Amino acid sequence: MAKIDISSANLLLGVVGAGTMGRGIAQVAAEGGIRVRILDAQGGAAEGARAFVEKMLLRQAEKGTITAEAARAMAARVEVAGSVQDLAQADIVIEAIFEDLGAKRKVFQALEANV
Repeated sequence: MAKIDISSANLLLGVVGAGTMGRGIAQVAAEGGIRVRILDAQGGAAEGARAFVEKMLLRQAEKGTITAEAARAMAARVEVAGSVQDLAQADIVIEAIFEDLGAKRKVFQALEANV
């Protein structure tokens, strides 16, 4: 088994599902220095989640809780994955899709084949 470097700067987190939970996970991870790739089956959802995370981080900067530079650096850690194959290099993948057993099974089958 390969050893994983768990220092946040080297960690790549995949998040499957760009809804409330998925984008929250992505934001917290990016704030912690972790690179994140978000994937969602619904067209435009991952892009929307990335934009939402950036907006929330910039809002923190406006409130003075972080600097604008820090907000931009955190937002830059969040990427959009175009397909499950884009998660192949992820050290960890978190599934955060809606509660549908059939859909979850399909996600895990695709992840198993590619990650």
